[in-house]
Parts: sequence; C-alpha cells; structure tokens
Amino acid sequence: MRNEHGIEIRECCASCKRKDLTRLMASRFCLLHQKKVKPRGHCKEWTMSEQMEAAGWSGGKVKKKAYLKYVLKVREDESLADQLKVQIPHKSLAEIRRDFEAKNGSIYVEL
Repeated sequence: MRNEHGIEIRECCASCKRKDLTRLMASRFCLLHQKKVKPRGHCKEWTMSEQMEAAGWSGGKVKKKAYLKYVLKVREDESLADQLKVQIPHKSLAEIRRDFEAKNGSIYVEL
C-alpha cells in the first residue's frame, strides 16, 4: 500500500490507525479488537495511521552530513576535555550551528 505521497506503507499493526502502544513497546494493543497484537500482525480492518499518511510530506528538512559530523566532533572534544579535567566552555547547539553556518553556509541539504 502506498500513501498519497507515494511512500510504501506495510499493512500491519505497527502502521494501523487503531493501535495503541503498550508500556514495553514490544507489543501493541488493538483498540478495535481490544487485545494485544504483534507489531507485524495484520487484520482485514487495517486502516493507515495519521503518521503513515504524513510520511513523505515535504515539510521537513534534511541536515547535511557534514553538519552532523561537525556537531559530533564538537561534542567528542568537549567529552575528552571533561575526561582529562581540562576546562573548556561547552557550546550550545545554537552556537555550534552559528559556527558551522559562518564557515559552510546552511546546515540543511539543498534539494
């Protein structure tokens, strides 16, 4: 089954509108049949959930791999400094983003 954005959606309990997550998240509870179900279970009354209907909607943005690597490097450096008991200021994400954008432009992939 494909949603209206062309994304392939598997017809199973995990993508059904009538599921409710259990505390352990290993199983789900079917609100229609009032019983526990397996995530990959399937029945004839399956209806696509709102989240699956929205999959592929172009409202989101993808961050550049270079930016994500930059954030990781900054955080690794801060962690190493902490382990070595060296005092360095920790940067907020806003500061990291600002530094990256000043050198490389937008943090988002241009489509």
